Amino acid sequence: MYRRNRNIVVRGDGRLVNVARPRGQLFVCGDGCCCGRVEDGFPAVPAALYHAEWERRRLRNTVHLTIGGCLGPCALANVALLLFDGQALWFRELNDAPLVLALFDYIEALLATEQQPPPPPALAALQFTASAWQPRADGLPVDDYRPHHPTAAAPVSCLPVHDGSRNAGGLVAVDGGTATTDGATLPDLPRDGAASVPRRNGELVFAAPWEARAFGMAVALSESGALDWEEFRQQLIAEIGAADASGDSSGYYERWLAAFERLLSARGIVAPAELEERAFAFEFGERDEVF
Repeated sequence: MYRRNRNIVVRGDGRLVNVARPRGQLFVCGDGCCCGRVEDGFPAVPAALYHAEWERRRLRNTVHLTIGGCLGPCALANVALLLFDGQALWFRELNDAPLVLALFDYIEALLATEQQPPPPPALAALQFTASAWQPRADGLPVDDYRPHHPTAAAPVSCLPVHDGSRNAGGLVAVDGGTATTDGATLPDLPRDGAASVPRRNGELVFAAPWEARAFGMAVALSESGALDWEEFRQQLIAEIGAADASGDSSGYYERWLAAFERLLSARGIVAPAELEERAFAFEFGERDEVF
């Protein structure tokens, strides 16, 4: 006599439940850090179409659909991840109805065979690798090393910074980058010569938010006792002098940051590899202002 084998699980209340085991699951970033954020310049996610097609094609218990939050590769919004037969298939910038329909057509093609045919051209152009266990489609090597220190102190970049927030020394960034103090005593800042800090009407001036961050981090570390301000000031003067001598056209706070990084490295506060990794993450979109 035929007996159907089922995936029976005993629930906490003692009830026997048959848990469906789909061949795949489609995850759609519908409301993450970047996906669907039209106010930030990203196209809307056609979430309703995803659900409508999933229902129309009767994929329940075959390929499950989850429309939720961030999937990770924020710089590539709008992102979808198809897990199918143990493989992770990532697609980016699925911004319109034809691409969503092409994705569901591809899912049905996968269900129709035990093989895994490649995506159609429209999707293949948007496929990328975002899982460490999978090689890149073009065969290029990837360095996925990410040091993990669960008990380590917060990185320097997490110190109080700008945009109206006050750090330990009372630094406040206002008027799009003009710094004032709220009764606090700042360290002895260079006022004369090439090392003098940019000012306007006696107030500190920042041309971009990252400059205020760099300034605020140096001040905060000095006030915490982790960094000697006079040592940093001499390092800054040396950095500016070396840049001028070599014809380097970098700006004041680029040199400030270089001096700051050198001192952090020399004092063992931040390892050079950690600085390089963080700079890489910002340069290539792994981190952004939304974080």
